[in-house]
Amino acid sequence: MMKSSAQNTHAGFGDRFIAFANKVSDVSGLVAAYLLVPLVVVFLIEIVSRNVFNHPTTWASGTCFLIGGCAAVKSGAMVRIDALSSKLPEKAHCILDLILYAVLFLPLTIGGAYECIKNAVVSVSKLETLSTGSWNAPIWPTKIVMSISLIILTLQGLAEIIQLVQRLRAAKREGEQ
Repeated sequence: MMKSSAQNTHAGFGDRFIAFANKVSDVSGLVAAYLLVPLVVVFLIEIVSRNVFNHPTTWASGTCFLIGGCAAVKSGAMVRIDALSSKLPEKAHCILDLILYAVLFLPLTIGGAYECIKNAVVSVSKLETLSTGSWNAPIWPTKIVMSISLIILTLQGLAEIIQLVQRLRAAKREGEQ
């Protein structure tokens, strides 16, 4: 235990950020796991509404993939095309991942989070509901969850970038020795 707390006091910003992002992702993954049963019920309602009553809902699948996405990124469970990258040396693999995170992942998550936050603020201020269906379901909670999920996903992406940079630095140090 002492060594662990001593390491935390000497950990750099990158290590502390990675630990923070990983913890947030773990919590969001746990929340997603506990929400699995209600999400299944929501999808069953959607299926029955769409197929039996010919009256599809528009709110059923808005945030399902985002809720657990952060834990998926952290654990490496996101879809990757490893046919090429798995054959690359460690350093080239890290560089390729860094480029993909910088060019694809971060712009999409940052831009998505920005737009979702803007939409959520407007939606909450109006207490927006769906205009379809007789229920007029509130949509603003979904927009808040999407915004939070994209923020957490962006944090986890930044943590992944920091880890890749640390791996490159470690490989460079090993190459120098």
